[in-house]
Amino acid sequence: MTNDFEMEIYINEMWTDPNLKFSHLGACKANLTLDEQTLNKLWKPNTCFVNSKFAEIYESPFQNVFLTLFDNWTVWVNYRLRVKGPCEMELTNFPMDTQACRLNYQSFSYNNEEVRLQWNSQRKPVFAIQPIRLADFTLKDITTGTISRDYPAGKWDELIVTFVFERRYMWYFLQAYLPTFFSIFISWIAFSLGPQAITPRTMIGVNALLSMIFHFGSIMKNLPKVSYIKAIDVWMLGSMFFVFLSLVELAVVGYTLQRRRGKEHIVEIIDQFARYLFPAGFSLFNIIYWAKFGFKVL
Repeated sequence: MTNDFEMEIYINEMWTDPNLKFSHLGACKANLTLDEQTLNKLWKPNTCFVNSKFAEIYESPFQNVFLTLFDNWTVWVNYRLRVKGPCEMELTNFPMDTQACRLNYQSFSYNNEEVRLQWNSQRKPVFAIQPIRLADFTLKDITTGTISRDYPAGKWDELIVTFVFERRYMWYFLQAYLPTFFSIFISWIAFSLGPQAITPRTMIGVNALLSMIFHFGSIMKNLPKVSYIKAIDVWMLGSMFFVFLSLVELAVVGYTLQRRRGKEHIVEIIDQFARYLFPAGFSLFNIIYWAKFGFKVL
């Protein structure tokens, strides 16, 4: 699923047509099952998905249409079709996001003075035959609704079904979040090397920052391109900021050693302060981040 979604669905339509009487055929016949060619000879409400990019009835090995006539003038038609509809992606909480994709169903030929559309009130009108778990999403919920559309030719009843997909973000946690944890933890090792180990501390901090920048760039190549900040952007930029602050702390240590020779205890105090301040700050960042964007292991 990108900016659209595609699925296989079964549609059941029922309407009444007083012209379809067959009581004269025999009292034992409560219903008649006919083929799809007969359907072409009957009156139909000419319903369709008005916002779909395409919709087609399966024809393998024959057209997948089931038609039954009941003795109370009711026509029951079942279609098996493949439909592709639009999905407006809202990625502010990516990758802890949920997406709502809609299909709008209405009569193409008749307004509501001729045809009224409504969901089946005797049972759940739309449901999944089995749980749907895709590589990147899980179908979380299905909701239905009815609205009236105003057109120049009148008002049309429109049935709306909304599919709510929840992203399975464990892959992103393993590929994006977990490596940044390690990079930040490695940058904190420099606080324990002592004030004299300027060169190795610099190498640790710079390598941690460069590896995080490179990792961020490789992740962004595979992410949707949008003009607003996503949750994963906040995480990556915040993580790089903590690594950058460790380099700032190193610069303060180096500057203090040059200006105040013989007062290494001041530098040790700075390092000791950083050993507690940085984990506390990063923990606070995690609390705020996960409280806002949520945490759920899928």
